Amino acid sequence: MHLPKANSVFLSNSFFIFITRFFPSLANLLVMIWYSRHLSPEVYGTYQLFWIQLYVISPIICFGIHTLIITYSRNMLANILSTLKTKHYVLFLGWAITLSTAFGLLQYDAAGVSFLTSFLFILTFSISVITESLLIVFRKYRMISIAGLLYAAAFSLIHWIGLTGEFSLQFIFSCLLIINLLRVFALSCAVLIEIKKDAEGYDPEEIDIKAIRSLWMHLGLYDIVQMLSCWIDKFVIALLLSTGLSAIYYNGAQNVPFLPLLLSAAGSAVLLQLADSRKSDETTNTIKLVNKSGIVLSCIVYPVFCFLYLFRNELFVTLFSTKYIPSIPIFAVAILALPVRAYSFTTVLQRNHKGNIINIGAVGELLVACILMYPFYEYWGLPGVAFSFVLSTYLQAGFYLFYTGRLLQVSPLRLIPIKNWLFKIVLCFGVLYMVHYAGSIQYTGRFTLILGGLAMLLLMAILLYSELKTVKHNGGQSSTTEI
Repeated sequence: MHLPKANSVFLSNSFFIFITRFFPSLANLLVMIWYSRHLSPEVYGTYQLFWIQLYVISPIICFGIHTLIITYSRNMLANILSTLKTKHYVLFLGWAITLSTAFGLLQYDAAGVSFLTSFLFILTFSISVITESLLIVFRKYRMISIAGLLYAAAFSLIHWIGLTGEFSLQFIFSCLLIINLLRVFALSCAVLIEIKKDAEGYDPEEIDIKAIRSLWMHLGLYDIVQMLSCWIDKFVIALLLSTGLSAIYYNGAQNVPFLPLLLSAAGSAVLLQLADSRKSDETTNTIKLVNKSGIVLSCIVYPVFCFLYLFRNELFVTLFSTKYIPSIPIFAVAILALPVRAYSFTTVLQRNHKGNIINIGAVGELLVACILMYPFYEYWGLPGVAFSFVLSTYLQAGFYLFYTGRLLQVSPLRLIPIKNWLFKIVLCFGVLYMVHYAGSIQYTGRFTLILGGLAMLLLMAILLYSELKTVKHNGGQSSTTEI
């Protein structure tokens, strides 16, 4: 594999995978802002309860299938699909229907959304996740992007209409269900067309069904644990505290929009590229690719982290109004986990079928967070709940890095561009601190926020341009990658 070409493929795959998921994420962000400003915290908390429970149950329905799919090349995937029998599809459908039934009953009781609407909603939502993964392997990025753009537009329009009259969760989710059905139909048709192409002829490959099944089980467990890690705190808060406090915690502990998509896109791009690489040079390529992933992601993650931390007061008052000022301390703590998001710690382990290590780290992270959640809450209140997950995230990152180094027989420090990261975070924090200080003296909060946002974007552009230029000049290696 020629490295300049490899870098081009990596960046191209990362961009297209990210853009396919960008529009729905943007629509979610817009709706969160609209509804936070126009609904009372109590009503907004009830609305978010539907999504919290959806995000908890839907990964259990998919059980890692969507993650397993992108681990393999198109040809290998075709060989795997050819071994599946009708009973396998029937078993999965029964599993999905059972969990969708449970979700439907929960929503009818908690949010007042009809059983049928909720049942079909989570079922179509889960199927769309799997079909999107198949289309990513098939490199049908344009199809997914168009579907995502149309879905995001309809999603935003339906929520806007919901605010114009008497607010009704039943109306909103009934309309969204229609959009879900149309989306699944379009994506499924595209998948069937691609599968028919493979049926006409693909190269037979040796398949280790036992290893694939083991990896699937590990990935399924990991996906569920990761979901719980992201949502269990919000789920517990929603069950034990009032809907108003739940809304305050939800907005404060919310994942930063788009950054999880970037991490997922970069990890998927590395997996897709390693699936096509030669075994003889896979270790070398792996080290270079994970470093490249960390370098590129840090150009975006670190400016965003410094901006959000320094401008958090202006951000919440401007976007969510003064109703959510109590969310600011929670947010300040929750985003401390952001710097380690500039790296996909499980990509190499997933590629090498080390699902057991992935799950030990995932379960350990969740257990540590859950154990610390209550004592930290007693000592610090709601910010303490957020901090328990921040601390467990850093411990998990160290665990994964240690075992990845052992797997590749290199020092764990070779896998991350430490000097590169330290330089960027010091630069970004210093520049944005000066911008915030000057803005808070001279201008209003809203104008200060705009000024900081422009400075953040400028830093992103400069860092990305500098890294890409350095990589091109050095034939694929950042000058600051080595420690």
